[in-house]
Amino acid sequence: MNSIEVLVKTKDYICKSLEQYFDNYHSDEPFAVTLVDTVVADTFYQESRIIIKALARKLNINVPPFIRGCRTIEEVVEYLTNEMGRDDSFFTLKSNVKSSMNEYIDYLEDEQIDVKIIHVPSEIPEHLTFAHIKEDLAKCEKRFSKEDYSGAITSARSLVEGVCNEIVVNITGESLEDKLDLPALFKKVRKHLNLDTDNPKLEAPLKQVISGLINIVNGLAEIRNENGDAHHRRYDVNKHHALVVINSAKTVVTFLFNSYEYQLDKGKLIKVN
Repeated sequence: MNSIEVLVKTKDYICKSLEQYFDNYHSDEPFAVTLVDTVVADTFYQESRIIIKALARKLNINVPPFIRGCRTIEEVVEYLTNEMGRDDSFFTLKSNVKSSMNEYIDYLEDEQIDVKIIHVPSEIPEHLTFAHIKEDLAKCEKRFSKEDYSGAITSARSLVEGVCNEIVVNITGESLEDKLDLPALFKKVRKHLNLDTDNPKLEAPLKQVISGLINIVNGLAEIRNENGDAHHRRYDVNKHHALVVINSAKTVVTFLFNSYEYQLDKGKLIKVN
């Protein structure tokens, strides 16, 4: 599927979700997107964000606010409906979405170009989008709910490793899978994301936070080595231990993903040839 098709599909998903919102406007139930396949819709949306941000950098124009600030289609609907004026209607919001998306669709059609999204092979995730990160966190939680605590630990550690590897691949083109242990891989990622604790430009409070994340990653590596299902366990894994591992992994990958996207948007990433 080419970039135009991705953007058109995403535009359709957003408009359908807005329609759902207005159909349920007077309901007492909290709104939630109920598309046929929300994961698929959000994956299209994530790819559209990549395409639009790339084109915006090329054309030196601003990314539409709802694209810049929202990571899922449900967040888009929430943003648009919160920002709408008193006289705005479904048709107004729908028209605004269409005009915002069509600007990029028209450019791709006029210039007869495509924006390639390279999906780098990696155990977890397939490619770096927040939708895929959430999918993999769901896998951790599924194993946890089945009381497979050692398996949940393995999944959490693999998620952190996969995200770190994806970021390095995207910046340098070099896959480090199975070449570095997790602490060394995390150190390399921090260097490329300008988050090294030796960086004099970082504020002291942020350095403390990063130091805490380093300790988390070191702990993830050690606890997985001792208790993950890939190794013979020295002792049984307790429920609360598995839970803190999953939550810690979630904190690390969310921070890495947000930092990667922010610095990419700001043009601060150093790409190594």
